[in-house]
Amino acid sequence: MTSSIPKAPRAWHRALITVVSVAAAAFSNGAAALVLDTFDVPVPLTTRVAFGAPGSPTATVTLNEVGVAVPGGARDTSLTVYGNPLGSLAALAVGGGRISTAQGTGVTAETGVAYGAFTRVGGNPTIAGPLLGLDLSAYKNLVLEFSGAEDVLNLNVLYYTSAPLNPAAKIYYASAGTNLGPTTSGAPLTIRLPVLNNPLFNWQRVDGIAVLINRSGPTPATSYTLDKLSFEP
Repeated sequence: MTSSIPKAPRAWHRALITVVSVAAAAFSNGAAALVLDTFDVPVPLTTRVAFGAPGSPTATVTLNEVGVAVPGGARDTSLTVYGNPLGSLAALAVGGGRISTAQGTGVTAETGVAYGAFTRVGGNPTIAGPLLGLDLSAYKNLVLEFSGAEDVLNLNVLYYTSAPLNPAAKIYYASAGTNLGPTTSGAPLTIRLPVLNNPLFNWQRVDGIAVLINRSGPTPATSYTLDKLSFEP
């Protein structure tokens, strides 16, 4: 009785095995990446300028949009000045594939990007936005892709659910945060904020998402450009 030695697969066979293996891994993972926003709308780019003393109406600028191609169809973007000793200007630009913030000399400010229940339709503070109903239970991270950042950024994300898991101890919110900067000033920066960090929160029903940049210890006179928000499995 003779034994036969299997022949090595040809190049096309090896390629097929690779494709099948990748597809099987993706299938077993159960989820593809979920894009939250690429900031393609509005077109052309829309710019708002904040000025005045912190706390004054002119120290905050907001862009409320309905009908954009994001979960829930609504996005609120804001820039709030917290410190401005020299009376400088701060600019927020949204659309054309990015969000950009440029703060004048001495200005410390926070950028906020809100979706779903955290939005306010037409800018009316009494009208809450749509409930997203997103199932994020299969995702590991919220990925923020910056094409450029001047300094270390303080990043926070807040999640809201309208359906807490435990009626006796209702938990409506979960959050994650970090401080991270580019390798050199102005270089690209990718930040991953973990999802599923609170097992008591209902990750199968996420109804609102808010991303906050430089809320804690904002850097004065900085700038950054955010190109994409997505969830990775």
